[in-house]
Amino acid sequence: MKRDNNLIKSKLSILKKSLFYMQRFDACLHFIFFVGHAHGSDTNNSRYPFGQRITGSRVSNNKADWFHVLSELEYTANKIINASKKNKKIAEDMIKEFLPYEKKFYEVCRSINKTNLKSLSNKKLVSLYNSLAEIYVKKLNSSPLIDGFALTTDIIISEKIERFLEKKGLLNRFVKYFEILTSPVFISFLQEEEIAFLKIAGKIKNNPSLKDKLVEKHQKEFFWIQNNYVKDNILDKSFFLNRLKKYDDKDVNKTIKEIKQNINNNILNKRRLMSELKFGENIQMLLHITDLFNQWQDERKKGTFFATHYFSKLLKEFERRTKYNINQLKYALPPEIEDILNEKISSNELDKRFKDCFIIWTKERFDIVTDKRIIEDICSKEVNKVLDNEIRGISVSLGIAKGKVKVLDTVEDLSKFNEGEVLVAVMTRPDYVPAMEKASAIITDEGGITSHAAIISRELRKPCIVGTKTGTKLLKNGDLVEVDANHGVVKILKRK
Repeated sequence: MKRDNNLIKSKLSILKKSLFYMQRFDACLHFIFFVGHAHGSDTNNSRYPFGQRITGSRVSNNKADWFHVLSELEYTANKIINASKKNKKIAEDMIKEFLPYEKKFYEVCRSINKTNLKSLSNKKLVSLYNSLAEIYVKKLNSSPLIDGFALTTDIIISEKIERFLEKKGLLNRFVKYFEILTSPVFISFLQEEEIAFLKIAGKIKNNPSLKDKLVEKHQKEFFWIQNNYVKDNILDKSFFLNRLKKYDDKDVNKTIKEIKQNINNNILNKRRLMSELKFGENIQMLLHITDLFNQWQDERKKGTFFATHYFSKLLKEFERRTKYNINQLKYALPPEIEDILNEKISSNELDKRFKDCFIIWTKERFDIVTDKRIIEDICSKEVNKVLDNEIRGISVSLGIAKGKVKVLDTVEDLSKFNEGEVLVAVMTRPDYVPAMEKASAIITDEGGITSHAAIISRELRKPCIVGTKTGTKLLKNGDLVEVDANHGVVKILKRK
């Protein structure tokens, strides 16, 4: 992928007019570049060229706002839906098509573990970096397909089910049925880790002498589970030893059984309801693709955690060989990696990118700017006002809860989150789980039935409303709210 220095200027009028679906997460420019590459180019050269033809992100101080052009997401969703009319196994075929890239990616990661990076020549180091970058982008071919489908079909599925139930006189059961029909039917990678940890906790209870050996083995396998698009949070042995205390009074076998039973119940309840309601083929297909993409999305998240670790290892070696520090290298672009080794990139330019930059990707090309005026021209949008002290969204986990608002803008805010507060975020990610466990309820601006917030809130059985669009802008820390996820409404009871 090559840089076109006039690309943003040439697309400026389009970007200014576009309606965006925005996602926010902790990220640095280097790590998210691969995602944009997959969205803007690689997927569109694959067997399933259904990716977005333009996408962009604003990155500032290790925080990224991802700007999906809504019409491009709809383009992807329509391509997949139309393909499903001819091929009922289109989702299975897509996943199968990209599976070799997934396997190869983890193979390259393991090979880096066995490599003495310091002993490599500059040429071989760049070659190793490029081999990881190339296979990672191919693994990320799933990203635009998942996002295009998941971020635009939530409303379509919701409206179709609502109309179907209305005709049957069952509209009053919509929220309950919608939750059943969109619940996850697989064990996530975080649940897999929890089950593995519960098993060793059980073994240690029976034989305490095994503690060090079992915890050390677990650490080597799961040290990466709290990574994000910025930090390589290598969890050490002491982290897992401290976590053991959480299970001192727990029946670990019962807890494992409950995790697995919840998924089995989701599968059985969904099958029973589908059989009872006799949905048309169209709704059934949309729900089927959603289930498969939900699991595919979970694998994508796992892969990004691995990528952060292994690219960080490589960048630290680049840091050792050059004048740049690791924070500057996280704002260098992958196509610039040889210039980095030759110290041809200005440190000042990397520092400016860290402060604020906007990058777009199209087919085969990308461009980046640090001009504040251009960035604000693209990104500034009006925020709707609250009507009648209520904010509405999509209910993805039932229940009603009251609490004080705590807006999480970045993972750095997690330490400030208190038990019983209402978590409000643009979107949640796996590193938000410790706060989600403390929360009385969860509200997000973006996301839908396959979002991280939806999946985790159901696992935790916490009320959750997603897709409010303006929750983080209209709610302030300390506001008292009632989250009525039975009706998709957030009521503002008292302003701070």
